[in-house]
Formats: sequence, structure tokens, C-alpha cells
Amino acid sequence: MSEPPRAVPFRAHAPARAPGEPALFLHELIDETPAGARVLDAGCGPGSWDYAHRPELSIVGFDVKFPPGPPAPRPNVAVFRGDLARLPLKSGVFDVTVCHYVLEHVTQLAACCDELARVTRPGGILYLSVPRAAAFDDRLYRFAGVFAKYALGKLKKRLEHQQRFSLRSLLDAFYARGMTLEAYAAVPAGFSWMNDPRTKPLQGPFTEAVAGLDRATGLDLGRDANFVMRWRKSGVTGLRRVTHVCRECGEHSVLEGEPWPEQWTCPWCGKPNPLGRPRA
Repeated sequence: MSEPPRAVPFRAHAPARAPGEPALFLHELIDETPAGARVLDAGCGPGSWDYAHRPELSIVGFDVKFPPGPPAPRPNVAVFRGDLARLPLKSGVFDVTVCHYVLEHVTQLAACCDELARVTRPGGILYLSVPRAAAFDDRLYRFAGVFAKYALGKLKKRLEHQQRFSLRSLLDAFYARGMTLEAYAAVPAGFSWMNDPRTKPLQGPFTEAVAGLDRATGLDLGRDANFVMRWRKSGVTGLRRVTHVCRECGEHSVLEGEPWPEQWTCPWCGKPNPLGRPRA
């Protein structure tokens, strides 16, 4: 008869890394970036990390605005006001590009993704973190923004989360731009956006209620709220297109051209398949 598993003493610790596993989280990535490397902090706000922690890095930070203020002046740090959709920077100059919870706020998503890929050097790393659109946390944030805008009469207020992301949409966007995913994590919500002075009084009671609901019912409202990703600029597109699958043999095919018929013939097995309307 096998012995029951031994209880493991409860503790909180930093996420463990297996031998050879690449640095994924921002503090890991910054810690392991070689001295003298050029690092871009895209949409930096007051700084996506403590720049003083690695003073030997060459850091460029920018944002379209700086609430609550730009990063403090330091040697080897340059800060400017700019738009991620159109950067006044040369192509392929950064060893590491950091985009920490920024893309959900932009208006021109395709142009911003183009720029992130463009300014990263071949072989360089792109760190990306975004909320998952289907998560409760992102939906709550969006609801709070809509409520503040319309229910409270702040009609000039910009809705902050302009973009919605799924794993599929992120893979499609960055593989198409010559990036290869090296590591990623689905990260639960900490509801840290409630640290804003306007919502800070609600943060404690709200997170206590969320934890209590989970303990009582097993409903975890914080689960899989965000994606954290490490991309490598490989120059390989890595995105294959399939439009149809044969009902007979199950093989993949791409259908294109005009006029669009009512059925198609599988190039693998030669069997006919019914066909609906053309899709982009």
C-alpha cells in the first residue's frame, strides 16, 4: 500500500526556473541582461522597473504622457515624449525591448506592433505583458472605465483599455512580424491597478471578498488574467495559413481565387467538400 503524499510546509516564493529555462519575468530579464546592453522601455511611465538597479545598462524610455511623472534623471538613461505607433528611433538598435502593460492602451495596434519589432535588433528580445480580454480582471477594469465615463458624467475621459488580447491574437501578431515565442506565463490578477488613490480604499475589501468567494465556492475570479511573454526576433515568420480541412482525410488546405464555388476538391485525397462563403 503506497504511503500518502507528505504535506509541504506553506510558503510564498519567487517563481522557480528549471535549468536552462530563459528569463521570462521582467526582474529576471533585467537581472540577466548583459552590461552595456541597449534597453528600450516602451510606454515607461515613471519607469517599468527601478533603473538604478542596473546602472550599467543603456536605457531609453518614452511615453505619450507621464503620469505621475517621468523617470528620474540618471546617467545612461534617456527619456523622451513619443508615440509608440511612430517612433523617432533607428531600426534594430535595442538588445531588449520592454512593453509592460502598454499595448492594451494604444489606439493603433498594428503600427505599435510594427514599431516594437522594428526597433528590436535581430536576435534581440521583446518582453511583452498584456491583460487577457476574457479574464474577469480586464472586464472589471473596462466596466469601471465605462462607469466613470458615462454614469459619472466624465464624457471627455478616454477609455484606457482600447485593445483586447487572446493567446491566438498575440501569436498571430508577433509571429507575422518575425518574432519567435521563447517563454510565456498566464498570470493571475493581483488587482494592483486598484492602487490608484481613487480606488485604493476599495482594494482591501474587494480582494478579501474575492479570496473569500474562492474559498467558499472554488470560483477564482483572478485566474489567468494576464499574459507575460518573452519573444526573440528571429526574422522567421513562423505563421502558416490554413483555410479548410478535408472532411474525408482530415488534411489541411488553403483555398483562394475567384469565382468562389459551392464545393472544393481536396488536393490530398481528391474527395469533394461543401463550401460556404469566402473568408478574409
